[in-house]
Amino acid sequence: MICDPNLKILNVNARFPGARHDSYIWSSCPVRRVMQRAFDNGNRNILLIGDSGYPLEPWLMTPLPNQPEGTPKFRYNEALCKARNPVERLFGVLKGTWRCLSQQRVLLYDPGFTGKVVNACSTLHNIRLREQIKELDNNIILEVETHVHADGTDYNSNSVSSMGKRVQDRLITNFFS
Repeated sequence: MICDPNLKILNVNARFPGARHDSYIWSSCPVRRVMQRAFDNGNRNILLIGDSGYPLEPWLMTPLPNQPEGTPKFRYNEALCKARNPVERLFGVLKGTWRCLSQQRVLLYDPGFTGKVVNACSTLHNIRLREQIKELDNNIILEVETHVHADGTDYNSNSVSSMGKRVQDRLITNFFS
């Protein structure tokens, strides 16, 4: 699930409910291909933030394990965790609002239908948010590419990871040193 700072859901993939690791789902996600293409086209200013369950990529920043307190890498981790806070809050809001999504309740349906329930709850959440917002914030502009084409580029995971490491190092140097 991807959300903005106001907890608006920007993307949800409920095709694999509980059956696959987040990194597997991310590897086949259309959003990943959009982010990859934007990076390849020179857009280096759009980043997503993931937890340690995701691979480091030039367009997906993840935390660095076991960093000494007070170091630039530690400050980077702190900032990353604060920036991830909205998605964690979103999960709490969704489970609190749509009780069928909480861990104590079990959806007694096949996984395909359960995915539809998650998608429906996500859509209703966004409608609920929109109806509560009286004034739009024009300071936040989000561009969404509506069609995704596979460009056929073969990405070696080592080269993507090393590019991600360079982007991460540059962020740490520029903003946390």
